[in-house]
Amino acid sequence: MIGLLTRLLDRIMNQDRTHTFDRTTDSLEAISNSIALIIAILGQMGAPEIQHYEGWQDELGIDFTLWNLTHPATVPTIRGAGVAPMAGDLVATVDMALNETGRIVSTFRFPINPDLWGINSILRLLHFEWEMAIQNPANLDNALTVWGLTPNQADTRASNNIIAFIQVADAINCVTDLAGVETITATATVQANKNKYRITIRQTAALVGTVEFYVNEVLVATHITNLPDLPMYLNFFMDTEATGGSVNQIGINRIWTEDFQRP
Repeated sequence: MIGLLTRLLDRIMNQDRTHTFDRTTDSLEAISNSIALIIAILGQMGAPEIQHYEGWQDELGIDFTLWNLTHPATVPTIRGAGVAPMAGDLVATVDMALNETGRIVSTFRFPINPDLWGINSILRLLHFEWEMAIQNPANLDNALTVWGLTPNQADTRASNNIIAFIQVADAINCVTDLAGVETITATATVQANKNKYRITIRQTAALVGTVEFYVNEVLVATHITNLPDLPMYLNFFMDTEATGGSVNQIGINRIWTEDFQRP
């Protein structure tokens, strides 16, 4: 590093104190490229670590080592090209007629400890985000439909200890539930659009457990109460009522954690 800086200063001052100028290694362009490489390497030391990424790109279908499915009776859940408003995307489509259920739930869990993370923990922050469009959201059962993090694969909106987006009066809300006691915040999300949902779980510098909910990069809710501390699955569960069906398209989804990788 010192030798690199010396060569850079020599070039700036038009000096060649060692009389060994080499255009390949000592030109301003070469030195600039070297500095850029060093900056990139240093930047990676604190980069987020992607723990899960699903782009629905496997032409053989949904990977059952990663996902468990509950198919609607009428049309099995499939992966493939989306339709408007997700045309051009690869999605998993849950196409339900009236009075049907559909679920896509991960086979793996992530540690969720917003109240317990601290200096004794490697993991201090987790993001879960996904793309989704919901057709006919008014036909979904608000009492059961849930999209987010749950401690059990069979959980629904009615279950305890969840962190998720839900529907209240057919509108998207955010919920954190601790042993049945809940904090709920309403949003102005239009479900039929393609939206990017994100749940961020962290502990603040003041050691306050926090769950933040985002829609299309906009913070729509911050919860610091009723936060469960349990390993959780990624859970997309939809239930339709007798009023009609609903098509749910789930696009790219991923989880990444933020911790510092030390050499």
